[in-house]
Amino acid sequence: MANESKKNKHFANISLGVMAAGFAATIPFRSGGLGLLHAGFEAGVIGGLADWFAVTALFRHPLGIPIPHTALLPRNRKKMSEGIVRVLEERLLAKESMLEKLKQFELMGQLLPAVRGALHSAVHSERLPHLLEGVIRSADAERFVPMLAAEIQAAARRIDLEAALRGFLRKAEENGTDEHLLDLLLTRAESWVATEGMRRELGSAVMTLIKGLNLGGLMSFAVNAFIGYLEEDKLGTMLQSFILTKIHELKIPHSQRRFIVMTKLREALDHLITELAASGRLDMMRDELLNAFDIEGELHKLVDVLREKGIAFLHGEDFAARAWPLIEGLMNRFEENEALVDDAEQWLKGQAAALIERNHARIGTFVKENLDRLDNDQLVELIEDKVGQDLQWIRVNGALCGFLIGLLLRGIEMATGNV
Repeated sequence: MANESKKNKHFANISLGVMAAGFAATIPFRSGGLGLLHAGFEAGVIGGLADWFAVTALFRHPLGIPIPHTALLPRNRKKMSEGIVRVLEERLLAKESMLEKLKQFELMGQLLPAVRGALHSAVHSERLPHLLEGVIRSADAERFVPMLAAEIQAAARRIDLEAALRGFLRKAEENGTDEHLLDLLLTRAESWVATEGMRRELGSAVMTLIKGLNLGGLMSFAVNAFIGYLEEDKLGTMLQSFILTKIHELKIPHSQRRFIVMTKLREALDHLITELAASGRLDMMRDELLNAFDIEGELHKLVDVLREKGIAFLHGEDFAARAWPLIEGLMNRFEENEALVDDAEQWLKGQAAALIERNHARIGTFVKENLDRLDNDQLVELIEDKVGQDLQWIRVNGALCGFLIGLLLRGIEMATGNV
């Protein structure tokens, strides 16, 4: 652009030089046909010089002479800067116009395809895995694990243990879990009682108990006769058979004895819960359990495990194949949700409008600051570089027009005989 401006300026100087040379060459021939050319060259020199003066006076003093009303741009640069800023703020980039244009844009329609393309490119390259790995590794467990552990403990302490235990018992009764538990206990007890060792233990224990009774008279005689008739083995067998029979009776579904036992067990458990809650022992048991369990330590271990698994997944061969369908599915569901897209559109436009509202005044300030950074010579050079080439053509046109007008006027004089 600067070379083009210099070329046009050179061409304008040549046009003025041609006119001056023609004027000088035709001075001896002021009459006749050559006198017509002399008048044309004379007018061309006048027109070229006048336009040279006018164009030069815009940017600087002609020939360095401080003629009044010359060097107009440097002298009026403040007014020019203020005018440019005012035109930008009030006309070209008016806030109301920008906000109105913003309403006409479909931001999400232009943004979503770009986001989809960027995500697809990132997932199928190493950029996203490395970026996510950096995020995962930079996560400082020391910052959030204590807070998370404290929240877990606080949540556990807010649990109503009495209500929870009663709910558990009620659910167990509804789905028959307590019946299954009783059957399990009876089966274990049956297996235990049926052993040879238990038979001997029962016989020995009862025999010892009978012998230890302090009885007198007829009762003592009867008991001793009974002991002499039975031995430990027989007594153990009798007791073992009796107990197994009772266990078997309790295992019969919907039997009266089983119903009574289950009712008593449920009442006993309900009473136990009531006593523990009233005495505060439930809360004490809960606090002791929480204090004994190292929640922070377990959470640190969990974070380390999840971190390594996450990084291994990111660099796995199937990361893109598994991650992209998930991301694409989320994008599709988002785009299909018109209400959500509209909300996002309104949010983006709201943010953009707020940005314009906050920073519109800075547009003029920014332009003015950039203009103020230029000194007069730089400003003149900038303007000449942009519009100087057209201004130089004014000089060329001035010389040519002056030449033609000079020919016309001299021709009229010659035609009327006033030469």
